[in-house]
Amino acid sequence: MAQLAVLVVLGWHFRHALNTDAVAYIRIASYYADGNVALAVSGYWGPLLSWLMAGFLKLGVPELVAARLAMMVSAQVFLWGCVAVFESFRVPRWWCVIGAVLAALAGAYWSALEITPDLLLAGIIALAVSRMCDDTKTGGFSDAVTGLLWGLAYLTKAIALPLGCLTMLAFAGLDYLRNCGALPAIFRQVLVRAAVFALVAAPWVATLSLKYHQFTFSTTARISHALTGPPDVDRYHPFARTFHQPEPGRITSWEEPSLMAYRTWSPFESAAYLRHQIKVVGRNLVTIAVLLTSLNLGWWLLVAAFWCARRNPESPPQARWNFAQLLVIPVLLSAVYLPFSVLITQQRFFYAAFPFFFAGLALWTESASAQRLNARFRQSLVIISTCLPLLAAVMVIGDSTKFAGECAVELANRIQAAKLVGPIAGSGSLRGGRAGLYVGFLLKQPWHGDELAPIPASLKHSGARLVVVKRNSPLAQNLSADAAFTNADGVLFPTGSGADDFPLQIFEVGSAAPKRRW
Repeated sequence: MAQLAVLVVLGWHFRHALNTDAVAYIRIASYYADGNVALAVSGYWGPLLSWLMAGFLKLGVPELVAARLAMMVSAQVFLWGCVAVFESFRVPRWWCVIGAVLAALAGAYWSALEITPDLLLAGIIALAVSRMCDDTKTGGFSDAVTGLLWGLAYLTKAIALPLGCLTMLAFAGLDYLRNCGALPAIFRQVLVRAAVFALVAAPWVATLSLKYHQFTFSTTARISHALTGPPDVDRYHPFARTFHQPEPGRITSWEEPSLMAYRTWSPFESAAYLRHQIKVVGRNLVTIAVLLTSLNLGWWLLVAAFWCARRNPESPPQARWNFAQLLVIPVLLSAVYLPFSVLITQQRFFYAAFPFFFAGLALWTESASAQRLNARFRQSLVIISTCLPLLAAVMVIGDSTKFAGECAVELANRIQAAKLVGPIAGSGSLRGGRAGLYVGFLLKQPWHGDELAPIPASLKHSGARLVVVKRNSPLAQNLSADAAFTNADGVLFPTGSGADDFPLQIFEVGSAAPKRRW
């Protein structure tokens, strides 16, 4: 109940916050709620978060409120998953309480910060792994539940399919090393888990395969890998690098980027490309290490504890297995992301590591290798290692993610009042994202994209009626000097006050020529 109160307060404070992915998930949810499956199905976006939103939409809940409610559910699932991990590893009771409080606070903040499926995914993964490493939860039914959870994780985000398969194999290998004579039982266990996992995932895989006319479980990997390509050409998402018209019925092509013209590449095309892939992996190793540290400053102590327990013959066997199992998800999650696009801002990719780091550090305080340290020092180290990154994130990021959304809400209201509604182009990027895209979403108007360095000539032929730019930017000055564009300040700010202080500017295109569709 305490977390629910925090979620409500943060949800209200961030009620206007948007992010680019949120626009896609909310739009897809609206298509499911309306029964428009043709627009709803996408290989780039997992469906489960949108299904949650669609359920609220069917009850008549407004779109942004439905998204916030879905994120509140995600935070609750994350908390349940964290507690399940703590309990399955027999973490001392008072550490469980501290861990639950920290997980509740972290989950609440992350749920408000961005609307993405990563928090929900982390909670489901934690629930699945907690069953896999709990010796009291054995047998066919428990293994079937584990497979079901991994199937739900895949429906949340496609990365869970390879991650789930690797995790099952990793735990089977650890079980075999611990119980060498139990190979038939281990095989049956893996078979049940994998079979239920496949049964849950199969309908969505079949749906995507029918849509793309080839076997497809996701298009995310292809697109993410394309983004990491050599800088010989621009390889960023085309929806934000070209002016275009979205598919009829859509607000933005970002809802289904799979069909856009990404510049894919392969490390096996040439020696230069292979060297570039190696550089990508090396760069990602550093980035991922930083992101893991941003979740817990002391995660390396878990690695050290595993190493010490493995080398120390006096260390209890159960301690070695506990530390090994706790490292499975952080290690495999990092490995799965290594070849692809990972940015320093994408901490959310690794939320699933949070409970395993905390549980590992809590168990480390009781390990033989830590006994030489003062007990109070050990306990303080665990709490500080977990709390400090969270506090730093709040201090550095704060509520800045809502700034662009709040500006978009005000701008959308002014455009609607002035009856100036029409297709929109231009990012109008501010702290918190692409305000131009958000305005299109709020007004239910197509967003015709943007270019890296847009010019008046390309905007004239974008097919948009309105162009969103940052006030006093070079582009805004160029549009002011072009007779084909009309500055809308006089219409949007009829009293003449407030325009100069508002960070965005709207220009109306004199004549909007049609543009090809993707």
